[in-house]
Amino acid sequence: MKKKINILITCISGKYVYDLINSIYSIKNMKINIFGADSNPKSKISYIKKIYKIPRPNKERLYLKKIILLCKKEKINIIFPGSEAETVLFSKNKNILKKKNINILISDYKIVASLIDKRKMFEFLEKKKVRVGMWSSVSSLKDLKTSARKLGYPLTKVVLKPRKGAGSRGVIILDKKIKKFKFLLENRFCGTGDIISVQKEFKKRKITFDKLICMPFYGGHTYDVDCFAINGESIVVIPRLRQYENPLSEYNQGCIVEKNLKVINYVKKIIEAFKIHGPCDFDVAIDDLGNPKLLDSSNRMSGSVGASYVAGYNLPEQIIRYVYGLKTKKITPNKKMRIVPVNKFVSL
Repeated sequence: MKKKINILITCISGKYVYDLINSIYSIKNMKINIFGADSNPKSKISYIKKIYKIPRPNKERLYLKKIILLCKKEKINIIFPGSEAETVLFSKNKNILKKKNINILISDYKIVASLIDKRKMFEFLEKKKVRVGMWSSVSSLKDLKTSARKLGYPLTKVVLKPRKGAGSRGVIILDKKIKKFKFLLENRFCGTGDIISVQKEFKKRKITFDKLICMPFYGGHTYDVDCFAINGESIVVIPRLRQYENPLSEYNQGCIVEKNLKVINYVKKIIEAFKIHGPCDFDVAIDDLGNPKLLDSSNRMSGSVGASYVAGYNLPEQIIRYVYGLKTKKITPNKKMRIVPVNKFVSL
């Protein structure tokens, strides 16, 4: 008899959710119903059961109440969160949800809070002897000038980014050659310029030089790494080499799934150090010496995890199997495959 499973995916309006849904529906010997939730559903997706509008997770009590009621109504067995803010909220309330038989594979709150705060993340990993490269915490313009100089500016480019937050939002590339601030994306604040032009842009937008991280500009390859771990043991580690026209693009512009052992072993050390539990996602850059350096992390699946599925590696399946006490399969890529996103018409 097939197991009947009801799954809730939040941030259901994500750009690449179609392949994530396909990866779950493809699992054999399970009867799966998928429900969606989003604070701003952009469209109806008829190939899942139903989409619910939910509050933003910063309204913690209201959000949690709505999620619990939704899970009770639809008899949800597993939740896949789609944002960092949700991972924080779910980890904080993990025991409450567990008592209501709602499964969210996620680390304890202290771990999740450290993963999304780059200063805490780097400090912790340095204590565990995991190399994260040069970096500095910035809390003022004076700090920035001192930190940038130590990292080689103005002779080399330097990156300034928020301590919290993921993706390219708020990321600034300091480049002495660019005298007028240049935006790198239309719909979010990120760009490049020299310190003077960046200072002017911050002042214009009333942004303070506070709670920031300054680190080297890694001009080499960057990997998105899809993972699943059980109490610090890596089960799935899939590196995807970015093939981006714009290195700060908010969306995946293509990737090469490959077996890069340096990246795989590096990420395994991070997972073991933190004792991460559940799906996790890492951004890893390659420095000038060919060594991996951590950029970002989160205790959830990447929004483009569907690329791994298209390449033949089904990460969500391993999570679902683990929840139901079934045997999981350790996965690392055994071949190289290029994946490119395309606009596609589908029959609904």
